[in-house]
Amino acid sequence: MNGSLVVQNGTLITANRLIPNGVVLIVGGLITDFGEAGEVEVPADLPVVDAKGAYIAPGFVDIHCHGGGGVWSWEHPNAFALAHLKHGTTAILPTFTYNESREQVRDGLQTILEAMDSREPFANAIVGIHMEGPYINKKYGAITSPIRAVDPVEYEEILRVAGDRIKVWTLAPELEGQEAFVNEAAKYQISLSVGHSEATAEEIFRFVPQGLRIGCHCTNASGTTPSPSRYGGTREVGVDEAVLVHDDIYAEVIPDSEGVHVRPLMLKLIHKTKGTDRVIIITDAMPEAGVDNGNGSDLNWNHLGHLAGSRLTMDRAVRNMMRHAEVDLVDAFRMASLNPSKVIHMDDRMGSIERGKLANLILIDGEINIQQVILQGQLVS
Repeated sequence: MNGSLVVQNGTLITANRLIPNGVVLIVGGLITDFGEAGEVEVPADLPVVDAKGAYIAPGFVDIHCHGGGGVWSWEHPNAFALAHLKHGTTAILPTFTYNESREQVRDGLQTILEAMDSREPFANAIVGIHMEGPYINKKYGAITSPIRAVDPVEYEEILRVAGDRIKVWTLAPELEGQEAFVNEAAKYQISLSVGHSEATAEEIFRFVPQGLRIGCHCTNASGTTPSPSRYGGTREVGVDEAVLVHDDIYAEVIPDSEGVHVRPLMLKLIHKTKGTDRVIIITDAMPEAGVDNGNGSDLNWNHLGHLAGSRLTMDRAVRNMMRHAEVDLVDAFRMASLNPSKVIHMDDRMGSIERGKLANLILIDGEINIQQVILQGQLVS
């Protein structure tokens, strides 16, 4: 049967624990059983993948990624997804930046939707769309000129074309017209993300009932605590603090190796405050991701010398998170696989090794070096 095999002789990374000497049984692209060897009945006629002592983990889920392999996600979505798939990302959201014109967004959406519906190899790694902007605060972003006011004509067309295939939409809650937009987006169960914003806690929290569930790349383009403060010598609450305090909002983090997007001590604070179950690891990657730039840096700078996304792939991001925040493999994969699946309402299909879920798996060593990728039971060369 297509997409059927056995993965064995490795340590399983489940949502809650490690299982040594593990086995995963895959039939028709789905996980039908898993556990320690001897506990899983393995049919004799299925192909076997020998993990050779590696870790067997759920594939990464990247909900915030603009490009990779030398291309933008909305221009060449298949090539983009394949570039990240080779680094272990088995589910990805092509993510617009806030810099595209109306025409570019319209054309890009059509290109992504066609890719999702195509029969191109491994196209099913594209699981939705992330609209980062364009309705964000013009004061916050590496490039600000194309940012525009909330426009019902534009967003109604976008929703009509893409609907519930849009999984995340990043916005600045303080902008005029956002309430009407949020009410429309809620009809499609889109998870809203507060980003490129200087909203107050009250402005953010008012949209939680309509689906605001994410703090976009925390400590990046999230304003500063209001200054001057109401009371001299004291500190107000800004976007990041509001995200940290609300139990229903996940905190996105970009863990680059240099600790520029999020300082290592801040990563520890975010993880300690939110807990493993409310942190999501992302790449915020640009086209340079997955392309050797000669110096190994995770950072991406625009022509103005401003930090603009990253060169990260998820394997590198997870490795950095483990080192900077001192988290173990189980916690790291909750933040890189299960939590992002939950926030986009797809955890019934992916994000962990469980019966009935898609067989999206990776084989890794303890340093998160990718040895093999499996997408819905198919080996990725």
